[in-house]
Amino acid sequence: MAITRLRLSWLFYCAIFQWPICVAAVAAETCEGGIYLNPQVIRGEATAQTEIALQEVIAFMRPSGLSVVPVTHVRDTQEVLAAVKRATPPCWVYGNPVVGLSSGYRPAAVNMEEIRAAVLVIADVTDTLHPKPQDLSALSASEQEAVLSRLKKTPCLGMKSGVTKEMVKAQGLCGEVLELIPQNGLGQGYLPTKAAYQWRADRWVGLITRLSSAREISMAKHVGPDSRLHKAKLYSVPSAASSWGYGLYLHPATPVDKTHRAVSLFQSLRNPDTLLRRALDLSDDYHFGVPSEEAIKLMQRQLALSR
Repeated sequence: MAITRLRLSWLFYCAIFQWPICVAAVAAETCEGGIYLNPQVIRGEATAQTEIALQEVIAFMRPSGLSVVPVTHVRDTQEVLAAVKRATPPCWVYGNPVVGLSSGYRPAAVNMEEIRAAVLVIADVTDTLHPKPQDLSALSASEQEAVLSRLKKTPCLGMKSGVTKEMVKAQGLCGEVLELIPQNGLGQGYLPTKAAYQWRADRWVGLITRLSSAREISMAKHVGPDSRLHKAKLYSVPSAASSWGYGLYLHPATPVDKTHRAVSLFQSLRNPDTLLRRALDLSDDYHFGVPSEEAIKLMQRQLALSR
């Protein structure tokens, strides 16, 4: 793996600086199409919606000059690694930093909006019906210590190859991390339901999501074997690290002109319509940039991608 990454990095700089010694190697490299971690699949949307997202990405990428045939969905890092090892690998990857950095490709334009992970802990029974999640920081020092200590013995549910799940797992917040494989109709929104079925009055359960979501989730609409679930105390426990969002990762031998066009395409994006916004997984605060080498190494450590 280390040799492969070194080779990919070398070819990337060959493409950027056009060193004479690299010309033959770069010219010999071929690729086709791209791979796409579809956020609609992660959300668990229906097939029709995931197909719309795929077509939106293809239409958006076409002006870059990068190959867009074929563009295929991936759900996890294993599928990404299999794709980049093909005789004719994909020219680009669009997805979160877990699949993007695992590919060995270089981040060319990523949404630099901060994503903070959190564990929503479904804890002990209280006298309050449908309590709102309580931030860990709002507790006393002794209460925080007690929650974190118990959480280290608690199973947590997260999406396979999800950036929030990887940050929580790398930090060791939970006793065990159980992965849900994303598919149409079964995505991030299913985690509260699955957690409801695993919770008991004497057994905490955590679900891993973004901090903004962990502060808003209610168990009011969910049912489980124990009806006391609706009186369970909820804690929102943030991760220490944060991540950037979805982005474009390019094959190391991508020609300079196509690299520049692709980067410009993302950096000049303004006010995308709803369908493209959802396809690229953008919020109102998105802004595309190129992370520094130091930022890339830090992200790899925070996601434990070097293990």
